Amino acid sequence: MEHEHEEELQCLDGGDPSSPCEGKVEHCPTYPVRYYRSGAFVTFPRCDKHYEEYMDKREADEQREQDYRASLYCKHGTYIGDAWGADYLCGRCEMGE
Repeated sequence: MEHEHEEELQCLDGGDPSSPCEGKVEHCPTYPVRYYRSGAFVTFPRCDKHYEEYMDKREADEQREQDYRASLYCKHGTYIGDAWGADYLCGRCEMGE
């Protein structure tokens, strides 16, 4: 009786010789989590090391975005928009408060 065997998973990020894979290669979810229309998670094969690096990068991206969103408000909580916009300072900030 023949047994079907699953192909060995190859790490998505494993092609760079300067950053060799470490650990087990598994299907890992994306971050933020995305879904197929069927409801299943979107996953990609990554080794433990590269998945950890991927998550660190995504967390840094998310922190950078949160910092940017926070910069759209002055210290008084007034929406001021981007630093290059016309209303960069709220009235209270312009008056030195």
